Amino acid sequence: MTPYPLEPIRAVGPARLVLSSYPSRAAAQAAVRGAVEARLAACGTVVDGASQYWWKGKVVEANEAIVLFKTVPKRAGALFAYLRAHHPYAVPEILEIDLPRVDDGYLRYLARTIDAEAPPPPLGGGSTRRAAPRDRGARAPGRTRARHRLRSRGTGTPP
Repeated sequence: MTPYPLEPIRAVGPARLVLSSYPSRAAAQAAVRGAVEARLAACGTVVDGASQYWWKGKVVEANEAIVLFKTVPKRAGALFAYLRAHHPYAVPEILEIDLPRVDDGYLRYLARTIDAEAPPPPLGGGSTRRAAPRDRGARAPGRTRARHRLRSRGTGTPP
């Protein structure tokens, strides 16, 4: 059992970016097509890359294709399950990134594309930054501006 949670606890953004690497561009494009047709992702971008990683006790170098899947929070879990079930690697790399800021127009596109029956997302949420919740014992950040100095009258020099 893993010591890491399976669901992101502090994810607050209106969208998710899911990354996964594949052994070939063809395998990556097939994964994108399946995820998009199943409406688990609005789109997927395939990027060619070179990887180095530990595998079975040695460092391996390989050309891979990395896919950036764009999705909404309620589809991220299903996208993970789909990628895991259809991935050609024995131990697939599947990573999720919470996106706290997303352009309003792109957010509408994601929502319409993935779930046409869903109500429109709240707008304005993509243009401001939301802070993560602070731990109980955390202190508020200190002052960021210098304190104002008082000048003595008449001499023109600080006290």
